[in-house]
Amino acid sequence: MEQKTLILGIGSPFADDQFGWFVTDKLAEIVKKNNIQDITVESADRPGLNLLTYLDNNYDRIILVDAVYAKVAPGTEFYFKAKDILSFGGFLSSHSVGVAPSLALADAIGMDISNVEFYGVEGQKIFEKDEILSDIVRDAIESMSKKIINNLNL
Repeated sequence: MEQKTLILGIGSPFADDQFGWFVTDKLAEIVKKNNIQDITVESADRPGLNLLTYLDNNYDRIILVDAVYAKVAPGTEFYFKAKDILSFGGFLSSHSVGVAPSLALADAIGMDISNVEFYGVEGQKIFEKDEILSDIVRDAIESMSKKIINNLNL
């Protein structure tokens, strides 16, 4: 039996925070082109605590993709398994209730988060209210997409 996988791009319509959406758009094309039935690709606009609803949907594996603000060099890529997200000292989202606090709550109330993986890139333009991606984040879309494809053995 194939593993049921969700790839969830998290973001907003602003600047580098669109990163997760662009990565999942690229991955959705590949999933559709290859008619891969056991992978669902979705995007979410600043899901906050609604992230918990995705955790409760019987996925064997959940891959989250988002721009981050960890105060490191723009373009720095991150990969964490769920428990590592909780212990990471950086601010892992540009949203008010981000990925790490949502997963911490899920873990605290007994939800299984062991199947969650996180891919992120440090944004250069996180808080701007325009629709223009920085060049460094635009370049990271391709490399991050390839990393996820390789991780999924596609």
